[in-house]
Amino acid sequence: MGNRRNMKKVTGILCAGVLILSLSGCGSAYANEAGRQSVAATAGGDILKTSVNAKENGKPQSDAAFVELAKDALENYFGVHMTDTTGYSVSVQYMDAMPEYEAEQQTVVTFLPEELNFDEISADTVIDMENTETKPMYDVSFHAEGEVKGIHLSYVDWEKSEMPITAQSAEETARQFVISHQLAAKDSLKVLGSAAASSDTIAVVIQHKEGRALLIGVDSLAGKVRYFEDMTEKSAVKSITPFEEGKGLG
Repeated sequence: MGNRRNMKKVTGILCAGVLILSLSGCGSAYANEAGRQSVAATAGGDILKTSVNAKENGKPQSDAAFVELAKDALENYFGVHMTDTTGYSVSVQYMDAMPEYEAEQQTVVTFLPEELNFDEISADTVIDMENTETKPMYDVSFHAEGEVKGIHLSYVDWEKSEMPITAQSAEETARQFVISHQLAAKDSLKVLGSAAASSDTIAVVIQHKEGRALLIGVDSLAGKVRYFEDMTEKSAVKSITPFEEGKGLG
């Protein structure tokens, strides 16, 4: 369990505590974890710059309103109660679309545990997380129109499932999650595929309407959904497609 938590902690930090699973080199490249970390750190800097531009250009709701919407979303989708945010720093980032990273315009609310608040880090920073215990970290993203785009739970300690989690069972778990939370009508969704995203996550892609899909991460040890994000079908499918040897992230 210790190694598993450490891996997810480092991943969350390198992604700047921001849920952008569609961002090439960050969440969408989980299957290529080792080769993407420096790119993720660089992309994080670009994200922060564009968030300033988006904020200056106006926003559909206030920071406080987005935080409340994020709390509601965490409770509605995952049963997480964040009424009391003691021990967390809460931030709201406004991000312009970044076509070069296949990232859409969005607003992200991050609930960062104080244990993970390391301020600024560089791409070559080494952090020893071996003996660090932390509360879960939560990211909730919203479309430009203010609707929930995705939610990501990090550093959660779930009990291991008694039954082995296979690609097929992960797809069914993701499918039931989509139906139960009315993310898509049962007769309109289509499972497009799945792949091992990391040592403890199976990513599942479900088309919910023409040209749009949900990227859903299922914890392969606990058998529970850890994250989901609405994105273009192209980006979602790309996220479960291994890089060609020699091509890298470019």
